[in-house]
Amino acid sequence: MRIVVTGAGGGLGRALLAAVPSHHDVTPLTHRDLDIGDHDAVMATLVPLAPDLVINTAAFTDVDANETDISRAFRDNAQGPQSLALAARSFGGVLLHVSTDYVFDGEKAAPYDETDEPRPISGYGRAKLLGERMVRELHPAHLIVRVGYVFGGGADYLSGQLAALRAGASAAGIDDRVGSPTYVRHLAERLVPLALTRRFGTYHLAGSEATTWFDVLQRCVRRAGLPGDVTRQLAADLDLPAPRPAFSALVSVLMENLSLPPMPSLDDAIDDWIGR
Repeated sequence: MRIVVTGAGGGLGRALLAAVPSHHDVTPLTHRDLDIGDHDAVMATLVPLAPDLVINTAAFTDVDANETDISRAFRDNAQGPQSLALAARSFGGVLLHVSTDYVFDGEKAAPYDETDEPRPISGYGRAKLLGERMVRELHPAHLIVRVGYVFGGGADYLSGQLAALRAGASAAGIDDRVGSPTYVRHLAERLVPLALTRRFGTYHLAGSEATTWFDVLQRCVRRAGLPGDVTRQLAADLDLPAPRPAFSALVSVLMENLSLPPMPSLDDAIDDWIGR
């Protein structure tokens, strides 16, 4: 199968390139190769390639910057997926688009499944939700995959905190926001198999446990025997520009019926990540 991966230079993109079986023909496109917010560039790049599958991991993911640069937020996170959907429709390829848990408002206080109504509270969440709608309305052969609290990609929050702990410095984790910590490699390993089912629609694909970054960092310290202390933070103390959902954990009512392997436990994911 011929696969194009957009956003191939990001943490998830790199993990995906490492996870795709070698018998597939993969074309990686970093942001330098293709800015998905540039409609003409998307059409000029993808249409001649005409892959069987496009996996979009490209996004403007800085939540606070999305709040202060709303034009770029919607250009990259809504109109970018729109262009990808139009391109994929033109050559009959499948589009797998990665979205976010931040399309929910956090008021449910229990994990969100695919039947829950999105109600984003930030510019990032609104733009990502519109991107989902663009994909859904423009191209029937799509899979929208909502993820959240992804770690282990190298440039993510948790990777930075782990590096600090390994150096003997202190780390800090928010203890009053709950999500589904998801090891990037475990996520990446399941994207192509999900696409191959051709069971088009919207899916939640995230770690198996709902918890906080503070808890994850404490587990890393215990399981790896790391020096350094973990400081408990509260969201309100950070005074960030963009609001975030207090509870955005994800669960799926669909994935277990697709014969894909379940996500490992969080402790197993941490052990896999730190090489324990």
